[in-house]
Amino acid sequence: MTRPGVDRTPAGRKVAAILVPWVFLAAFATMYVAFVLARLRDGQLVAVCVGAFISMVLVVFVVAAITFSRDVLLDRWPERP
Repeated sequence: MTRPGVDRTPAGRKVAAILVPWVFLAAFATMYVAFVLARLRDGQLVAVCVGAFISMVLVVFVVAAITFSRDVLLDRWPERP
């Protein structure tokens, strides 16, 4: 879906824009597994609460990355002045 009078975005720029949130998510998930899951296995109440909060944040980031990637693929870029 293209808008009249607006140039299409080059494929390389789209790929770079899509990779940004997914690389961040990969790093975030790796740190979660490395640091938080070890504490969660201990079963401490504070660790479980912090782990649940971090899991919720991770899910929110995944939904945002999916939405952003979809918008980039469909050429829904913010209007430029």
